[in-house]
Amino acid sequence: MGKYKKRKDGRYATTVMVGYKPDGRPDNVFLATKTEKELRNKIVELKMKMKTGELVKNSDMLLKDYTDTWLDTYKSTASINTKAMYKNTIDCHIKPELGNLQLNKIVRSDIQRIINDRQEHPRTCEIIKMTLVQIFNSAIDDKLLYENVAKKVTLPKRHKAEKRALTELEREAIKKADFTPQENTFAMLLFYFGLRHGECLALTKSDIDFKKKILTVNKAVVFDVNTPIVKTGAKSDAGNRTIPIPESVSSYLKGYLKSINTFYLFPGKNTEVLSKTQYVKMWERIVKKMNDAVTSEKEKIIGAEPITGLTAHIFRHNYCTMLYYSGISQKKAVELMGTQILK
Repeated sequence: MGKYKKRKDGRYATTVMVGYKPDGRPDNVFLATKTEKELRNKIVELKMKMKTGELVKNSDMLLKDYTDTWLDTYKSTASINTKAMYKNTIDCHIKPELGNLQLNKIVRSDIQRIINDRQEHPRTCEIIKMTLVQIFNSAIDDKLLYENVAKKVTLPKRHKAEKRALTELEREAIKKADFTPQENTFAMLLFYFGLRHGECLALTKSDIDFKKKILTVNKAVVFDVNTPIVKTGAKSDAGNRTIPIPESVSSYLKGYLKSINTFYLFPGKNTEVLSKTQYVKMWERIVKKMNDAVTSEKEKIIGAEPITGLTAHIFRHNYCTMLYYSGISQKKAVELMGTQILK
């Protein structure tokens, strides 16, 4: 029989005393590995670090406390959207599951269990793993951990979402829907210019030049929780571009600009542009009105909605498809789309 007992989770674990704490209690380090041989090697490695002075700091720090420090220290300069992604991942997934565990006692199986419970959401699993890998790497640099147990976690396979254009029914619905002028203008900008929704929200009257017949894209709205922030430079350097205004929409856009007394095309109630909540509600109204336009009375009675899963980005794919079939060069299409890769 081996020297070390196998735990219920299938791993071999032990504690090694590396000294004494200031209060006189033994200072023990917890080790856990997949096999007994790996555990013996870890013990040897630990004892070597004790001799060379490379031993990690003794700490009873909980993961939830370290994540707060990590986010404030290492992600303070990240973009608003990136920082929000990390914070949401930590608050909604990592803290509830692992937050009350000691940082140096978390093992791979603890993390794998979280991933397994969310395998129907592969992208969420990827973000959880990526976040934990970065957190544990920082903890290693801070000499609070020996190894990064998140690196070997197995992720579920992720099938890429289908990139599609608008369906015939959706295009018909756009024409028939009883949109308000604001909703109609937003849908029109998505359809005829292939803009990202943040680029649409950031448009001003000065971005539309009817004499030159061009629309300029040089900024975009990002949301800090609910607050809209207009960032110049659009999504990237490639996002700074001009797009020709089709004759079919020129007169409508002129009328809309005359009808509003604000600088931005989509003003919010208490903000210069729509807040995230206001934008989401507007988009929900757009989709609902499109459904109402193409749904029969019988279908309405049973709550049927033939248009589902419609996003603003699908309009962008539709614009890209129209460019392809128009016969223009790929280089020109990339310029109009404002991206380095034609999607």
